[in-house]
Amino acid sequence: MTEIDTTDLDRIIQALYTAAIEDDWLTFRPHALAILCQWAGAGSGAWHTHSSSALPGEFTEYPQGTGLNREQLMALPFRLDKREIHLKPLPPALQPSGSADDDGYAVRYAHRGGGDLSSSVLLRLPVKGAVRPLQEIRRAIGHMIEADTLALRHFIQRDEWLYSLGRPNRGCAALIDSHGAIYVASRRFRELLAETFGTGTFTVLPCPIPESALDSDGDFSHQDLHFRLSRQEALYVIYARRLTALDQLSPREQEIARALSTGKTFKSVARQFNIAISTVANHASRIYKKLGIYRREELTDLTRTSAQVNPGETDKRP
Repeated sequence: MTEIDTTDLDRIIQALYTAAIEDDWLTFRPHALAILCQWAGAGSGAWHTHSSSALPGEFTEYPQGTGLNREQLMALPFRLDKREIHLKPLPPALQPSGSADDDGYAVRYAHRGGGDLSSSVLLRLPVKGAVRPLQEIRRAIGHMIEADTLALRHFIQRDEWLYSLGRPNRGCAALIDSHGAIYVASRRFRELLAETFGTGTFTVLPCPIPESALDSDGDFSHQDLHFRLSRQEALYVIYARRLTALDQLSPREQEIARALSTGKTFKSVARQFNIAISTVANHASRIYKKLGIYRREELTDLTRTSAQVNPGETDKRP
């Protein structure tokens, strides 16, 4: 990590947006909070981002082991007409262990961009006062949160890049929490939901998420869409695509079906997956029965149709 000159507000803002582009999304938040705390002269800080519909959202602290938690930030006494609090002194419950001489400065910020997210940030400041004016700290916090939105979009944009390059993909993507609140979504994800549900301006996924799908790499279907989830710490990347005939098959049966549709013999498929030829034959029998087909040509047609509906499907081989 390169050293950044953060002697003034403009440079700290530049440092935050640079980190949003250069960092991986999962490392941006602790890095950004560290930049902010060091610049503001704060002994520690905590940052909680969540949708208005549900917890837990994302919680970040600097340094580790501050003793703070997301519930404490949610309980801060913000007024509707004032989104900042100067706590003098900081209540004992929010003080580090063995310390009672810190003030606190907290800001609650609604994310821009039409979403349903807000962030609460609490900094522990020296009792003699902040190193920087509170007005500057408030501005820096706002830019840190907007930089986080940029980092999220940069993370999810990889889905669009792979699609535009003609690369195999796992469907269009969004980032959600366990309650379905949408933190960021690719353009194609919103377009796909708009085609199915009539609008793409959701702040929460417009269908329930089964508990079983919240396990790592869980999946489920709703109407004519298939969803797959991948855990990313407190959040989930969700991939969406159209349902196809092949979705009736198990994951292994789909692999066998795609291999057979290319014209490979049972012996060749058995060698590819390191299984017995009789096992391939049994898979083929179940595949034909589930799909209601009788000939290899029909399987090839179904696989080709699946690939046209969901580009990249034919390339999902081990």
